[in-house]
Amino acid sequence: MKLLEIEIDDSIFDKFKSFLEIFPKNKIKVKEIYDDAHIPYVTREEQEEIEKKLENKSCHIAYRSKTLRI
Repeated sequence: MKLLEIEIDDSIFDKFKSFLEIFPKNKIKVKEIYDDAHIPYVTREEQEEIEKKLENKSCHIAYRSKTLRI
């Protein structure tokens, strides 16, 4: 079996999926992969607030640990 990756515009996605239904079920596997990489984790305002807080050097606390052999 071969693998083919296709990017399809949302406007024809349903039609394309319907087209694939004409093939025998045991000859083709369809796996939908949702690409949500374009969705930001935080809003622009939240990002600006985070960056402003990070400008304060006193908020940067580093912890170090030591391992002792006994």
